[in-house]
Amino acid sequence: MRQKAVSIDVTNRCNLRCRHCFFWRTNSSGELPVEAWEEVFQRLPKFFYCSWVGGEPLLRQELIERGKKRFLLNEVVTNGTIPIPSWNDVSFFISIDGTKRYHELIRGRGTYARARENIETTGARYLLLNMVINSLNYRCVEKFVSEWSNSRVLWVKFSFYTPFVGGDNSLFLPFAKRNELIDKVLRPLKEDYGDFIFLSDGILESMKYPGCLKVASNCPATRLVLSLDSMGNIKYRGCGDTRACYMGAGAICEKCGHMTPHYLKAIYEDGDWEIIRKSLKHMPRGVALKAVRSLLPKGHRPGRQNT
Repeated sequence: MRQKAVSIDVTNRCNLRCRHCFFWRTNSSGELPVEAWEEVFQRLPKFFYCSWVGGEPLLRQELIERGKKRFLLNEVVTNGTIPIPSWNDVSFFISIDGTKRYHELIRGRGTYARARENIETTGARYLLLNMVINSLNYRCVEKFVSEWSNSRVLWVKFSFYTPFVGGDNSLFLPFAKRNELIDKVLRPLKEDYGDFIFLSDGILESMKYPGCLKVASNCPATRLVLSLDSMGNIKYRGCGDTRACYMGAGAICEKCGHMTPHYLKAIYEDGDWEIIRKSLKHMPRGVALKAVRSLLPKGHRPGRQNT
């Protein structure tokens, strides 16, 4: 199956030093100038989707503005502490790791209030939250959802902390606790809050142990996403491993808790219409119909199994 998307490290710089983040702990290279990125864009295959990440990607807004027109669908993953541009052709994934207390234990004092203010004051419409669940904040998931359910945010999604070589791996939530949280917290929240929870039953089951190990060992993200670092080079999983990974070298794959591989599996391997419908629902205007052709495998129709 050919690659469907590209993930671009806009910058290797960040204005925070989050406790759980692997990025700033790595020996990252420099940054390719905007003009040089134009040449990279010209060489790229035609991708439907681009994820602009970092570092903190809003530190280089000019690059995103220049590059986003080349893709039908764009997402910017931000920590929310920099004012969010009023771009309505972009989905903003704002990282909020629980309620104020837990978020600031991980990201630093004052970060929660700044993110909340920027979310409430931006003219952007497509605002989405991502919470990384770890051994510190797993107890506040229900309160977190309740606090944001009446905000401008369209929906929230969840990942689990992925250990990283040299990282603070005390944040890893044991698999038994992950399974318990999925069954006793995330499933009921999905029932109570409906489409505000960006999960499907299939994804929840896929993220549980031991099934999650099968996804990690044959990760769809390494096959479907071209991951580029801030110099425009492919990010590989590790020395001698030719598979690209948006997390780069150092992630402990067998304990990966990122939602993306399970999301890709749900769409491209399982034809999970529940998550496909949720994906289409909050795409920028004019994108959804074209997205159907990209999201679904050739010959697949919603509600029908491939034969």
